[in-house]
Amino acid sequence: MKKIDLKSWDRFETFDYYRKFDHPRYLMTFDLDVTKFYHQVKENKESFYLSFIHFILSVMNEHKAFHYRILGDDVIYYEMIHPSYTDLIENTDRFKIVTINYEPDRTLFINHAKEKSIRQGNQFIDLSEEMRKDLVYITTFPWATYTQVTHAENHDPHDAIPRLVWGKFREVQGKLMMPFSIEVHHSFVDGYHVGLFIQDLEKRLQNQ
Repeated sequence: MKKIDLKSWDRFETFDYYRKFDHPRYLMTFDLDVTKFYHQVKENKESFYLSFIHFILSVMNEHKAFHYRILGDDVIYYEMIHPSYTDLIENTDRFKIVTINYEPDRTLFINHAKEKSIRQGNQFIDLSEEMRKDLVYITTFPWATYTQVTHAENHDPHDAIPRLVWGKFREVQGKLMMPFSIEVHHSFVDGYHVGLFIQDLEKRLQNQ
């Protein structure tokens, strides 16, 4: 990670404006065509959820706007960001939060995610890991499609960790369309950056 020199940072004026807002984060929802990705995952007999977490992080790690965090009066840039995601506790109606490191190899990532979840057992959260700022918060809602979502949170205008959620596919003219929501901090991420990210997602999903 590296500390940003605010005096020479070309985004300082935008950052300084939005960091003073009571609620500087905003959320957007899109439909993603996951048809090719879904069939590829199923052919490989992999978990769609863990595969899509890996896919999302592989793309997000290439978009620098999502790597900035606020620590006190400083802005920190993390070279790599990692997932902290919800996972159902086996044979219960409860979930836990699992935090792991992203790694480029999808099979290795999925195996490590499964191993970490098993080791964590029924523990809801490991706060020593959740204190990290180089995270992306991820959850899923596979029981129904949706058009609106909010997140539980403490009101902290300096919290710049992105939040991602996606829902159940619906079939539209032979395509599997999935609602996908992203919440980001406006000090670092403008609509332009979200747009580039979504376009990148769409392009890669079609090139599976």
